[in-house]
Amino acid sequence: MDHAVHTFISKHQMIQPHQTLLVAVSGGPDSVALLHFLCAMKHKLSLRLIALSVDHQLRGEESQADLRFVEDMCESLGVEFVGTSVDVHAYKKDTGKGTQEAARELRYAFFEKMMYAYQADAMAMGHHGDDQAETILMQLMRSARPEAVQGMPATRRFACGKIIRPFLMASKDQIASYLEEQAIEVRKDPSNEETEYTRNAIRQHLLPFMKENNPQFHKHMQVWSERAREERSYINEQAQKVLETVHFSSNVEKFVQLSKQTFKTFPLALQRTAFHLILNYLYVKQNEDISYLHEEMFMNLMNDEKPNASLDFPEGLKIIRAYDDITFSFPKEHECNGYSYILEMGEEVQLPDGSELRADWFSGDGTEDSYTYLCDSHHVKLPLSVRTRQEGDRIRLRGMNGSKKVKDIFIDQKIPARLRPTWPIVTDQTGKILWVIGLKKGGERTSLSSGPWLRLHYKNKADT
Repeated sequence: MDHAVHTFISKHQMIQPHQTLLVAVSGGPDSVALLHFLCAMKHKLSLRLIALSVDHQLRGEESQADLRFVEDMCESLGVEFVGTSVDVHAYKKDTGKGTQEAARELRYAFFEKMMYAYQADAMAMGHHGDDQAETILMQLMRSARPEAVQGMPATRRFACGKIIRPFLMASKDQIASYLEEQAIEVRKDPSNEETEYTRNAIRQHLLPFMKENNPQFHKHMQVWSERAREERSYINEQAQKVLETVHFSSNVEKFVQLSKQTFKTFPLALQRTAFHLILNYLYVKQNEDISYLHEEMFMNLMNDEKPNASLDFPEGLKIIRAYDDITFSFPKEHECNGYSYILEMGEEVQLPDGSELRADWFSGDGTEDSYTYLCDSHHVKLPLSVRTRQEGDRIRLRGMNGSKKVKDIFIDQKIPARLRPTWPIVTDQTGKILWVIGLKKGGERTSLSSGPWLRLHYKNKADT
């Protein structure tokens, strides 16, 4: 096992000389073997090892004894030790999460805190090849999407460093032999033998069958995992070409718009990947309710002969197709009606969607961006108003002769029709449109102007 693990560590550049490594140690066979293995490397590479152990308070005195066992072992090995207890039951009650998920979140929160506290380079985990095989089999049971079936990464970013899994090419039996040869004592968690959890059922019933037919099944799964990740990385890279044809907007409200005809010119594999990257952009965090069925629904929408169609996705996401245009957005259940507010200087107005607009005087050489407007004060009649679009609205754009319909600006900027009636527009007392917020600006701005500038600043509701 030694040679295989050292080769795996070197291949993935997991450990470098003079690093600080945290080691997750529960007292069970895998983590204890990992700690001893790293201790054997400690002096040669001048490593600083710190063992972390967590009592989840799920097995009373028995789990407390595990914590003391790890502490005593670290003292005998000359390894620094940090232990903690977390209240999984209370966390479950507060969050509604299951036991395994709650325990994992509390455990990793502690690991992350310790990573920053010690400015550690890596957090070493004792997951082995059988764990990897179990993980992939579980993922296959739950998802048909290739990107969701990749197993555990050998390394991944975590806190100020990374997580490493040096034992992914070693089997459970090899680790047991290593412990026996070294006469190393370990603790056993009886909950690992229970079959009420899916992973344990796979461990006891499915994996033995697989290994009986292929004793190297754990290696087979690890190699498959690495190749799956490499190929998925390449496909994601290629899918960026698809996303270059897609319009992403966070003006006033986040949405995505694309051309069905253009999207369909790309290979199907890239279409599917781009679809999931779009969802990653729209959802604040990964949505576990999204499955291959949603993917198929979207593909059917793309191929539907009807000129107009729509889909309802989790968390209120709506996908609307109108001829060639497809829009992803989160429409409100009750759209607000038109509005008009006086905007006093030195004050701010809160708009119905929660965003804010402030007006003040400004002296100096200011800069503009999408959400900041500067104008020569001599060409503005106060008070200002912020309102929604009216029929026939036109704006004289800076640097252009003549004027342009606000309606045409919305079309050019690919603003979904449902957002146009409530889009904020700033006018002066005469009704002259100064700013279609986030899109186009009017009004005069000359560097030779004397006196203060009018400055408007808009805060998107996501930033307020």
